This record gives sequence, C-alpha cells and structure tokens, in this order.
Amino acid sequence: MKQSGKRSRLFKQILLSHVLIFAIPFIVLSSVVYYNAVVRFKSETESSSLYKLTQVMNTFDLIARGLDNTASRISIDTRLTPFMVKSGIYKEIEAIEELGKYKANNTIVDDLALYFHGDERLYSSNGMNSLDTFTKQVYRFTDLDGARLGAQLNETRFPAIRRAQAQLSGSENAQNVLTYMFPIPRNSQSPYATVLFLIRESMLTDLVGPILGDFNGSVYVSDTEGRIIASRSREIKLTDAEAAKLSEAYVGEGVHDVSYDNERYSLMKVKSEVSGWSYVVVMPTSQFLGRVLEMRTFIVLICLAVVAFGIATAVLLSTRQYRPIRHIAEHVRPLAGRLQGSGERRGNELDLIRDTVRATKDLMEQIDEQRPIVREQFFVKLLRGALRDASEVDTFIERENLAISGKTCFVAVVSMEGNDYVSTQNREELLCLLSEVELPQAVGYGVEMIQDNAIVILVAFTGGEEATRELQEHIAREIARQFEACCGIKPAIGVGTPVSGPLEANRSYIEASAAIEHNMRAHRGDIIFFDELSQWQESNDWYSVEEQIRLVQSMKQGNKEAAGAALDSLMNDLRDKQVSLFYLRCMCFDLINTFLRTMNELQVNIQPEHRQGLTEFTTLEQLGAGMYSLIEDICNHVNANKENKNSELGDRIRSYVQANFKDYDLNLEKISDHFQMSLSYFSRFMKEQTGYTFTDYVTHLRMEEVKRLLKETDIPIKDIVASVGYADVPNFMRKFKKSEGLTPGQFRKLYS
Repeated sequence: MKQSGKRSRLFKQILLSHVLIFAIPFIVLSSVVYYNAVVRFKSETESSSLYKLTQVMNTFDLIARGLDNTASRISIDTRLTPFMVKSGIYKEIEAIEELGKYKANNTIVDDLALYFHGDERLYSSNGMNSLDTFTKQVYRFTDLDGARLGAQLNETRFPAIRRAQAQLSGSENAQNVLTYMFPIPRNSQSPYATVLFLIRESMLTDLVGPILGDFNGSVYVSDTEGRIIASRSREIKLTDAEAAKLSEAYVGEGVHDVSYDNERYSLMKVKSEVSGWSYVVVMPTSQFLGRVLEMRTFIVLICLAVVAFGIATAVLLSTRQYRPIRHIAEHVRPLAGRLQGSGERRGNELDLIRDTVRATKDLMEQIDEQRPIVREQFFVKLLRGALRDASEVDTFIERENLAISGKTCFVAVVSMEGNDYVSTQNREELLCLLSEVELPQAVGYGVEMIQDNAIVILVAFTGGEEATRELQEHIAREIARQFEACCGIKPAIGVGTPVSGPLEANRSYIEASAAIEHNMRAHRGDIIFFDELSQWQESNDWYSVEEQIRLVQSMKQGNKEAAGAALDSLMNDLRDKQVSLFYLRCMCFDLINTFLRTMNELQVNIQPEHRQGLTEFTTLEQLGAGMYSLIEDICNHVNANKENKNSELGDRIRSYVQANFKDYDLNLEKISDHFQMSLSYFSRFMKEQTGYTFTDYVTHLRMEEVKRLLKETDIPIKDIVASVGYADVPNFMRKFKKSEGLTPGQFRKLYS
C-alpha cells in the first residue's frame, strides 16, 4: 500500500500538470467562443440566411439564363421552324426528337413544348398533343384548361412564369408546376411561337429549403408582378399572401425587422437584376431568444464534453508518461534493495530511480577500482600462455586502450628472492608505478607473479625483433632505477628476447625467467639477457642451448605447449646434425640428463615405462615420444603442486581471517603485508579461493558471529556489535537489516 501511495502521488502530480496545461487556454478560449456564439448569434444567423438567399438567387438566375439560352437556340433551329415541322409526319417526328434533345440538356425541366401561334397542337419532347389533351390528360391541371393555356401562349411577348396545380402520374397528391414561357424569336415584336418549359415547383423549393436550416420560417420566390412562384414554410403562421404583402411593404434589399399581427419577424430580401424575381426569408424573431438559450445550453454541454475529453486526455497522457517511470521503478526496486538496503525510503518513483542511479554510479566506481585487478589477470594469463585467441586478446587490448597491439614486445623479470623485506605499501607503490609506465621509446606494463616471487614487466616498443641490445638495456636500467627509487633495493633483472606481438609474450617470459635462474653469477643491479646464455655453447655441432633452457624453464612453469615447442625445435636440430652416431648419442644422453636434473629438482619420480624408453631408444622418434611423456608428467606435477600451494595458502589465509576477524584494525593492507602480497594480488587470490572479496568475507564472518550471539546469549546488541570488530553501530544495523530483512532486535525476538 505504501508503494501504491507513492505511485499515486507521483501520478497525481503529473496529472495535475497536464490538467493545468489544458485548463488555462481552454477557459480563455471557451469565454471567447461563448461570447461570439451567444451575443452575435442572431446577427450571424441573419447574415448567413441572407447569404444563402443570395446564393439561391444566383442559382435561379443561372437556370433562367439557361432556359432563355435554350429558347434562343430553338428559335434558330431550322428543323423547328413552322414550315419544317408542318411538312409531314416524318418532320413532326424529327421535331419531337429534337425537342427531346433540348429537354435532356436541361435536367431541371420536367418537360419542354413548342407552340406555334394560332395552332391547336402542342409539340413536346413526349409527343404531339392538342392543348386540351395536354392539360387534361398529360399533366391533368386542376386550375388550367386548354383554352386558358392557349391564350397565355398566344399572348406571350416577354418571358413569363405561371404557377399551376397538376395531378402528375405516379403521385397521389396534386403538385405545383411552373410554366415558364419564352416567345420566339427572342426580342421580336411579333413572335410566331412560344417555348414552354414545365418545371415542378419542388425542383426549386429543394434549392430554397436549406436556407432555413433548422429554424422556423418561410422562403418565398415571387415574379416581377409579385406573384409567388415557389415557397417553403416551416412552423410559421403567415400565409403566402401575407408573406407577399410583407415583402411588398419593404422594397429595399437586406435585413429588416418587421411586425405583423403583433408578431415580430426578421425579414431578409434580395431581388434579381436578371429576372426581376424577389427572394424573401421570413423568420419569427421570438425563436432567436429560445435558440440563444438552447445554444448556451449546447455550448455548456460542449464545454463539459471538452472538459471530459481534456481530463481523459490528461489521464491518458499522464498514464503514458507515468507508465515507463513505473516500469523503470519496478525494475530498479530489487536492485535498489540490494544496493541501498531494505530500509524505509521516502519519496516517489523518481526519487527511487535517482537514488538507484546514484548507487549504481557508486557501484561503477567500485568496478573501476577493480579494473586494475582484471587487467592484472589478463597480463598473468598472457605471460603464462593461457591466452591463444587473438581476437579475444585484441578485444581486451582495445577496450583497455593498451599500447601493445601490433608492437614488438619483450619481457623483463625482476626477482624478489632474497632476504630483503619489501613492505606491502612499497609493493603496491611499485606495482602502481609499473602498472603502465612510459619508458624510453617504449611503454611497460607490470604485474606481480607471486608463485615465482617476481615482478614481470611486459615492454612494448615500435620496431622489429632485431632491436638493438642497447635499447633493451636502456629500458631495463630505467626499470631498475624506478624499482630502486621506490623500494631502495637494486634488483637483478632478467630480459627475454623480443617477440613479434603480445601473443608470443609467453616465450619471452620463459626466457627472462630462465636468465634469472640459470645465471648463478648474477648480483644486485645486474641485467641478464637470455641470449647471453647461448654463449656457453662452444661448438655449432651441439644442439641449441637456448632451446634447452626454454625447455627446462617451460617445464618448471608447467607450460606443456611451450615445453613441447622447445622439444620439437631440439629434435629437429638433432635430425639436421651432420655428426657421427657416437656424437649424436652423446647429445641425446645430455638432453636426457637435462630431463633427469629437472625432475630431480622438482622432485618428480620417473615412471618405469618411461625409464626404459629413455635408455633403450634406437631412433630419435622413440626418444622424442619418451620425452613428450616426461613433459606431460612434469607439467602435471608442477601444476598440481601450484594448486596445492594455492590451496594451502588459501587455507592459511582463511584460518588467519577466521582467527582475527573480530579485530578492529583487520584490513586489507594488514593481511596483505602479513602474507607478503600486493593488495591487488591478494584481492584477486582471495576472490578465487573463497568466492568472496576480503571485505565481504570478513563481513560474513562477523554477521554469522552476531547471529550466533543473538540466538545464544543475552548480551546487549551494542556490546555484541562491538565485540565482532564494528565501531560504527548504526552502520552495522543497516547492513544487518539489508542482509537479513530484520533488525538485530527483531532477529533476537524471532529466534531466541
């Protein structure tokens, strides 16, 4: 529940920020919109209606022009002249077809007819009919017969429109039909015919209907004589006649406020300059107040909807923004528990993440502190020949930015044997100094080899394996100078021959170790080069002393690969010797003696089957096979002995720590000095042997002792903590709760 509360507080903060971002502009915008919608609603509605009315007028003008244009084309159509039409039945059929084409080009027209003055027949797009037939059967006019229609057609001198009621086929109710008549020829004082367009009033009222929208009122269209030719009404008391009367009372165009029969109306009027028709919209003014109130309610509802939408959006955005924070917090919470302990924390998820990042930063700093140990392990494995994967070596070199890739290398070994005491502090200072040291024309990396009781420096320089002895000697003397400046002792240094790269450093290390071990005349401050050992060889007829030394030193280090490579070189050398059989056997027995001396020095017993192979060989292949077996026995013995020594040393270290873990002053420096190791080597060795770092191991022992005393005794907690070597009681309390999930007092109550 506590975590949920923290989360909800953070979520509320994010939600509140989003709501404020939305609310402030919304309130301002809503006020402006409400003012414009309510205060100006009436005038905008009137202006809109007037605009729509003007658009309808323009549309009707276009229709009138189109019909006028059609009448003009009919008047000049040679196939529709009286002479051509009345020239026979065939010509009459052609005239009817031609009228059908004109009708098809005017979609608003229900029918199109041509009447020649004085004739009793009417030619339409549907056929030829008499006037009576046309009015009584085709359109079935209720207020227009053939005689009246004929009179109107004969008397037409100018375009005129009339409104009539007809019972159209397919319709149960009578509908208004507009008869729009044009004399032809157009603009003639004595026309000979009339073109009659029949238009359903609904075609026009469908155009004027949208003007009202959802308001109550009426829309009227009247001709030049004030007769209403089209109208559409909704919920209004005015009749067509009353509307026409109101329209005539206000000649001017625009918006007018009028009063009729104690009712207020808003009248919008426009008049066409083309047809002379008047277009009028009449709306009761009382509805505007009601609509304003309705609009206000609508606006309030819209605002509420927008507010709801805004809140929902704010919740959605807040949730989406909060969710990744929550997920990160859920991932880092277990890590935070391990890094910071399980004590009470204050704040929200952001505080948790921030604290975890800080703790992680501290952890990264600890990792950086351990990096020298990792680098030391790399150099130890490289020097011992345990790393043979070039890509793995190159990757580590690139990551650690070591200046040895692609360069010539050689190894210098500084022996630490003798009775001279070198304190842990001096060792640490020396290793820190040699961890990466700039040398003349080169760079060196030092590492402690505790089993060999030596410090080894891998030197990388630009140049080839043919580097001069002066450069190697100059570099070695600089190493000796720095050693003496740090520890006050002039060491003897063994130097191996240069190799082509870091992967071959093991060979140079073996040579440097051999140089220190085989030159018994070495004194303090001497520099012994491995290739000087070959000067013992007086004749080229004997096998290579250098390879013999490499073989012995490789076996002493337990390096099977290096020893096998040296033996291969020796056996190939023996095969190529052009000497007598007696001299060859002497060299073979000398090589056997080398193996026996080494085994005796290392206290390795020779197996009976190997002894017979060394004494009764008849070929070099048989001798080589026996020697390979000896190499495996010797290297296995050396490596097992190293493991035993490491295990024995590990037991001694554990016993020492277990006996002294309650001491306040037990620390890494003290125990490293006791076992004559550098801090970095001791830390690495402790981790390998126990699986714990030194600090964790001591803390583990102290914690177990505290738990035992809490369970078995009534000693005050403060005294228990002090008795196991802790001076800072509050700090121990935090560590205990982090480890056990309980305070020491709660632990005692639970288990006592």
